[in-house]
Amino acid sequence: MNRLVSIIIILLTCGISYAQTYHTQAISPEIQTIRVSRNGNWNLTPVINLNSGDYIQIGFDRISDNSFDRLRYRLFHCDAYWKRSKGIAEIDYLDGFNDNPIDSYAPSVNTNVEYTHFDLTIPNRDAGVKLSGNYVVEVYDDSDPDNVLLTACFSVVDQLITIAPTVTSNTDIDTNKSHQQLSFDILYQGMNIRDPFTEIMVFALQNNRLDNERLILKPTYINPGKLIYSHNKSLIFEAGNEYRRFETSSYRYSGMNVESIEYQRPDYIMNIVTDKVRANRSYSYDQDQNGRFIIHNNDSELPDTEADYFITNFTLAMDQPLLEDIYINGNFTNNTFTNKYKMIYDTDKRAYRLSVLLKQGLYNYLYLVKEGDKYSTAKVEGNYYQTENEYSVYVYYRPTGQRYDSLIGMQSIQSRNK
Repeated sequence: MNRLVSIIIILLTCGISYAQTYHTQAISPEIQTIRVSRNGNWNLTPVINLNSGDYIQIGFDRISDNSFDRLRYRLFHCDAYWKRSKGIAEIDYLDGFNDNPIDSYAPSVNTNVEYTHFDLTIPNRDAGVKLSGNYVVEVYDDSDPDNVLLTACFSVVDQLITIAPTVTSNTDIDTNKSHQQLSFDILYQGMNIRDPFTEIMVFALQNNRLDNERLILKPTYINPGKLIYSHNKSLIFEAGNEYRRFETSSYRYSGMNVESIEYQRPDYIMNIVTDKVRANRSYSYDQDQNGRFIIHNNDSELPDTEADYFITNFTLAMDQPLLEDIYINGNFTNNTFTNKYKMIYDTDKRAYRLSVLLKQGLYNYLYLVKEGDKYSTAKVEGNYYQTENEYSVYVYYRPTGQRYDSLIGMQSIQSRNK
């Protein structure tokens, strides 16, 4: 009987593991500033080409008394929905071994907040990948393998198709108002796609935001060698607004959109200039980075270990609180809508406020309002058809008999200010 119970527990545990949906996030509060990039370029989406010289770089900090404990990682293949692939074994997708140490790490130098910075590149001498698709890296403490500290996600594409996207503000619900519509063709000459309705899955994102990701299963038209996705209302996005920006590259002076810097033992306090609601106003162009951030310290050429951490205070002026919750969002939040990034209304100050520990650098952010199970720019940022947004299209393929979702195409396009 005890043996049967043990088997059931193991099966349930495996089921939970495979059912989990992954995204890049810090699971432990000790982990800060996760960055996942292609070829070490902060401005590139973490998608590398299969069997190329490309690599994924994962960097993060650990603020902990145990920060010198050895960390290890394991690598898993995921399906198009970012769940563990069930049909394949490690030997199918992994070139090398799993459960490897992270050997590249260094303590911070001359910083007020002490931390250890870690770097991991994939592929490396211990592990590479054989298949296209989605991958997740789990990082954990050498002494406690079951306690995952963070997950970092990236994709590997085997570019077998051509994706031709377009973006317009002349949408199927309004024209030059508050939305943008994405359309694209998939050109697959030379591929044997028998049933596009069951073999092809397409995901579309705006500014790499997971909260507004769209899954498209059916093309609008099917032509020989071409799938056409047009006039699809699921591909209409809120136009939003340009990202707000600030710079905290020095503690000696206030950077862009920084109101003040103070040292209140034991912390540096960075106050961002009070933000205002931008909805129902005129559109104003600003050259943003579509939510990205870069770590930078004007006083050092080694920001990974010499940039400091500041308690960064955000303030959004508003006479009355909304009925809905407001969250701050950007790549630095890893698309996580938790209390850590939820604005709190201060009745005395007549403003929403939030304090977040952030490493020195240049940041982009927006305020998103939760409406049901979605997040909207409408009430705080506004929606302006002129906004420059970045759209990404991912095409996955699983023909009959294949045991995993392969990524056969990825393409990004920038909407243009008109």
